[in-house]
Amino acid sequence: MKFVRIIEGYDHLWAVKETDKATDELTQLFRDWTNGEYLFDFFMENMEDLKEYFHIERIDEAVNDTFEDADVLQELVLEFPYTENLDELFTPLAMSDTVNRELSREKARNWERNRHASWLRIYAIRLEPNVYVVTGGAIKLTPTMQDREHTMIQLEKLNRLKNYLKANGVFDRDSFVELTNED
Repeated sequence: MKFVRIIEGYDHLWAVKETDKATDELTQLFRDWTNGEYLFDFFMENMEDLKEYFHIERIDEAVNDTFEDADVLQELVLEFPYTENLDELFTPLAMSDTVNRELSREKARNWERNRHASWLRIYAIRLEPNVYVVTGGAIKLTPTMQDREHTMIQLEKLNRLKNYLKANGVFDRDSFVELTNED
């Protein structure tokens, strides 16, 4: 497992980069979320969820909403490291992640979205306050991650990274940076 620093010179935000992939997880998310063909295919496959949970009947509306939301979320993610306020964007994924915040599983989204709640999610492991490693993300159209295969995959990626970090003695930013320097 490899890691990419998202903003050069800052140790706030990292992303997983699988060795067989051309880009890191965060970069790939924003490419997918701004790719009309990708989104059209996704919403065609998930039309029933889109209708049931968001009451949206037209794919072009869902694609345009995703374009708007992705722009806002990308701005939030890329501006926040400079102000050191990532904790305002990310929240614990589950109640169990609020008890022990060390290597907690977290999610970020556009919390201020108008018209309907944001369905875009960025998933990460929190190393310490305002320091995150992005494992991936999803278009989440159902109440829980367990409801669909594509969100279950994201949950597995979160758990896999958490276990990997624990197994390699990572518990904060310094130990993580040390691990990345060894790779």
